[in-house]
Amino acid sequence: MNQCFLLLVIALTISCISVQKINAQGKKLLNRNILVEIKDIQNRFSDSIKRYDYKKDEVLYTQKYKLFYGEKLKNLKDLYQSIYDKEVIIGKIDPNLSFKATNGVQIENNVPQTEIIPLEAEKKKSIDIAEVENYQQLAELKKQLTVNFPVYLIEDFAGGIYRCKLNFTIDVDGKFKKVKYSESSDTEFSIISGLFLYAIGGLEKPLIYKDKPIIQTFAQPIVLRFE
Repeated sequence: MNQCFLLLVIALTISCISVQKINAQGKKLLNRNILVEIKDIQNRFSDSIKRYDYKKDEVLYTQKYKLFYGEKLKNLKDLYQSIYDKEVIIGKIDPNLSFKATNGVQIENNVPQTEIIPLEAEKKKSIDIAEVENYQQLAELKKQLTVNFPVYLIEDFAGGIYRCKLNFTIDVDGKFKKVKYSESSDTEFSIISGLFLYAIGGLEKPLIYKDKPIIQTFAQPIVLRFE
């Protein structure tokens, strides 16, 4: 009985710690439940593989690990795709209007790995991004995507460098839409990165040029190192 009570206390403590981490990370998140869903998917994987002992049966453990990990990736992809498919772009890109990167926001062909950048395909009539009202929010977004990345979601990853690039659209309502990940060093890391951007949700205020909200596509490389 005492052992059961102890296990219950431990389980509740772990649950509380997990929720506290998510809530702390979610102070600036519009869709914080996305991070909760990611953690639930990861926990289901962990619970499944714990039923098998690597030392007792290495072959069986390896088979089950591949099976359960494949299910985890599928569930993460399904979560990402379900969000992507529901999005509706409400703005319209002006084919004669594009922006050049200045003041810490760089063009894609010549960019530090932590900068937010307009995509090359949309560079037509070049306008300084500093002329766009509320453009300073891009620097805060860059910080949140890198410095404030929810590392507790990847704490079980092996040491090394993880990288991906997120392409996304900031719509006229300031929301992040059509998020795509590429240049991936690890599929799970890339999916989580894309879902984290969806969790952030959008800018506090839309980007405005000449008193009109604009729609613009950006790219954001993410690079994290684990020792």
